[in-house]
Amino acid sequence: MGRVGPEELTEVVAIARRHYVDGVSRVDIATERGLSRFKVGRVLQAARAAGIVRIDVRAPAGIDYAVSDELRARYGLRRALAVQTPDEDRVREPLGQVAADLLREVVTADDVLGIDCGRTLRAMTGHLEGIAACDVVQITGLGGQLGATATDITRVVSEASGGRVFSIFAPLVVGDARTAATLRAHRALRPTLAAHARVTRAVVAVGAWSPEHSQIPALLGEVETARLAAAGVVAETGALLVDADGRRVPGLDDRRLGISEEQLRAVPDVIGVGGGRGKTDAVHALLRSGLLSSVVTDVHLARRLLRREG
Repeated sequence: MGRVGPEELTEVVAIARRHYVDGVSRVDIATERGLSRFKVGRVLQAARAAGIVRIDVRAPAGIDYAVSDELRARYGLRRALAVQTPDEDRVREPLGQVAADLLREVVTADDVLGIDCGRTLRAMTGHLEGIAACDVVQITGLGGQLGATATDITRVVSEASGGRVFSIFAPLVVGDARTAATLRAHRALRPTLAAHARVTRAVVAVGAWSPEHSQIPALLGEVETARLAAAGVVAETGALLVDADGRRVPGLDDRRLGISEEQLRAVPDVIGVGGGRGKTDAVHALLRSGLLSSVVTDVHLARRLLRREG
C-alpha cells in the first residue's frame, strides 16, 4: 500500500469498516462516497494486503474441521467429523454428542432411520432432543450390555423422535443357520426385517475385533473369536466382518439377524461412529470396505489414519 497520509488512511479504514463490519456492498459504498466500484475494490484489496483488515475464520470448538475435511477427501466420504476429545480413552461421550448433533441436522420426517447397537451409540441417545419425527428401525439383533443393545437404543431414539419404532427381539448372532432362518421367518420379526429395505439413513458402530472394542466376541466365545481373527477379521459393524484391506469376511452371515450387507450398501447415508485407542485399524478397514459413507471419530485416530500410507 505504500506510505499514506492520515486523510487517505482515514478513507481506507472507513471504507473497510463499511464493507466488512456494516456489510454494505461495494456498489453502495461507491455511491455514498462518490467513487467508482472499482476504486472501492482496490481500496479493500489494499486494506487487506496492508494488514488493516484481517479476516479470521473461527469454527466452533469441538471438531477439527481441517482434519475432518482431509479425512473426508482421503477416503472419498460424504462427510467426516474428527471430534476433539480430552484424550484417547474418553471418547464415547464426545463422539455420541457429535453424532446426535449430526442426526438432528440431517434427519427429516421423510427418513427411515436405522439404528445399530454399541456403547458409543448409547451415549448418543442423551443428546437427541429435537430430532425429526421419523420411523426408527433396529437394524441389528440383541447383543451387548443391558442398556446398550440395539433394542434399548432404538427405543430411546424413537421416544426422542416420536416416530414409529420397529424392533428385533432376538439375538444378533445365533448358534446355527437353521435357527437364524427360523427366526427370520417368524411373524414377529417380519415387519422389522421388511423395513430394512426402506432405511434411508443408518447410524452404526465401528467395532475392532477384540472383547474390549466390540460386543460381538462376547456372543461367540474365545475359540470362535480366535478362529475368525486367524481368518483375517479386524473389524465389524453389526456383525458384518471385514479384514484389514476392507474385504468382507462372511463368517457370521448365515447366523446374523440384522440388515444384510446388500441392504446396508443400498442405504444412501451410513454413518459409522467409533474411536479411541485400539480402533485405528478397524476404522480404516471399514472405510475401505465401502460399507460407510460417513464417519464420526476422534481427532487422534483421524490423524493416525492420515499418516498412513496406502
